[in-house]
Amino acid sequence: MLDVVIGLVFVFLLYSLLATTIMELLAGWLSLRGKNLEKALRNMLASAGDKRRKVQFFEHFKSNSIYEQLKGKAVGKKSPPSYLSSEKFRLILTQVIDDQVEGESFRHKVELLPEGNMKNSLLQLLDDAGQNFGRFQGKVELWYDDVMDRASGWYKRSTQAWLLFLGLGIAVVFNVDTLSIYRRLAQDPELQKQVVEMAQAFVQANEQAASAQIYSPETQEKISTLVNQNIEALESPLGIGWDEINVPGMDPVDWAYKAFGWLITALAISLGAPFWFDLLRKLVNVRSSGQTPNTAPVVTVNTGGASTSSSVPSSDQIVG
Repeated sequence: MLDVVIGLVFVFLLYSLLATTIMELLAGWLSLRGKNLEKALRNMLASAGDKRRKVQFFEHFKSNSIYEQLKGKAVGKKSPPSYLSSEKFRLILTQVIDDQVEGESFRHKVELLPEGNMKNSLLQLLDDAGQNFGRFQGKVELWYDDVMDRASGWYKRSTQAWLLFLGLGIAVVFNVDTLSIYRRLAQDPELQKQVVEMAQAFVQANEQAASAQIYSPETQEKISTLVNQNIEALESPLGIGWDEINVPGMDPVDWAYKAFGWLITALAISLGAPFWFDLLRKLVNVRSSGQTPNTAPVVTVNTGGASTSSSVPSSDQIVG
């Protein structure tokens, strides 16, 4: 039974990585990280009162030279930066306030800002810093980091929804039916052995690829090659694809079972590749040694808002 579970988890991992690759292409094309960053910044810089003044302040922030230099290009036009450090945020914010508001001191300038979250937050940070501008700057950076942590959470939840729809599309287009795959694995010990050997080789190869501290294009290319090779090798033995399906001969009950199998696959893909890699690695180690495995090697990656760690790349780690 353990071999059957390993086989299913391996299939989920391969197609999760495929969905991740597609998701990253979409994220880059649609500038999803940049839009998420700008949404978070807009919320931070929000104020009450005159709408024109609110828009102007945010536009002044975005037109700052430091911010402009971080912009990229997507679909032939400039796209928002996918990442802005806390230091650069603090520099831009204080410079925009200095340039746009006339006052006797920085606190006086903050007091002249329109009522709203930004003004209230900055006044609280000034009071907490004891009016010491150096300490205030550090607290502004911590404030920004806290907001970006939440923004990263928004992006991950959004990505998971995208992965669910991508997973369903992949399941239908490639006919990745979990119920059918389970039946084949359960009924064929030789197939179980073959898939487990492939899973072990995949885990071993990717642990070696994950030895770098930063997820490099070379590592991405190696993992992508391994995914394509393994998917191609598993398609026929596991009945993945439409070649062996007699579509005209299927009745409504057959379609219902197949739709349920596709749904299970889509839900599995939405959990993300890091989840399945970690689980597969543990299962493979349990099968090999019968002991609880140690923690997986860690790859530190830039997610566009904060640094996170995982065993393999996720939908918000490959690009940006």
